[in-house]
Amino acid sequence: MRFTRYMLIGSIALFGSMLASCTYTGKKVDNNQTYYKNLPNTAINTLKGLKTDIDTLVVDDDDMISVLMKDGVEIEFENDGEWRKVNMHKNAISKEVSDLLPIQARTYLKENKPDKEIRRIERSRKNRYTVVLQGKEILHFSRIGKFMPNDAKRLPSLATSTLKKYFADDSILVATVDADIEYTVELASGTTLEFDRMGHFERVEANKSQGLPEAYKAAFPSLMMKYMTKNHPNKTIRRIIRKNYGYFVKTNKPNPVELCFSKTGDYLRVANKGEENDSMGIEGL
Repeated sequence: MRFTRYMLIGSIALFGSMLASCTYTGKKVDNNQTYYKNLPNTAINTLKGLKTDIDTLVVDDDDMISVLMKDGVEIEFENDGEWRKVNMHKNAISKEVSDLLPIQARTYLKENKPDKEIRRIERSRKNRYTVVLQGKEILHFSRIGKFMPNDAKRLPSLATSTLKKYFADDSILVATVDADIEYTVELASGTTLEFDRMGHFERVEANKSQGLPEAYKAAFPSLMMKYMTKNHPNKTIRRIIRKNYGYFVKTNKPNPVELCFSKTGDYLRVANKGEENDSMGIEGL
């Protein structure tokens, strides 16, 4: 993300009436409390733990909150306040930033990569961690900090067939498996897919700028894709999640559309609030 030197002006759903009632002049403010008024409590607690001052706060088109600290460290949050990425920007990592990782991951890095500087830390929605070291070496850790080697060769045949059929022009950056035997595959294009232990599709997170690849749309019910083309022709599909009723579909921002479809692709309804993150009921499909 490219940073401006000013706080973003405008109103987003996260801040609701708070932003609607405030007007920003673009002047730099050194008081962290001013910024805290516009942040979720979870983000505030994380930032307080870093023990440094905020330089710039920016909200992008995807409702991600980015905070640039005065020491040059950039940290990104979801709109619920959960941190997702810390970019060191060539700064040495502080103990406070390092403590965002589980102790088991910190121990592994200290024992196995003592001479490598940490350049970036990322946390997934399933609380798995990715650490990028200098030289662009990428390491993955579980939610408790256990090192997770690249498991591309362990992918179920069904998942491998899906990747070969619909992503032949893409390449696997890394594939990991968690304690529940669920696989996450990150592709070079920026698309991320998740599969269950048998290799059945569970979730796809498309590249932000490109959206869901056209070829992969053929893997889903044609009725669902026809509905999206007809009713939302100017929207790009960013995310599809398998549910017990069928599929949850979310388009790009601003003003994303969240819809539910049956297993055969029939339109069901607009998604309920929080349905995207409800992981219940996807088994047995």
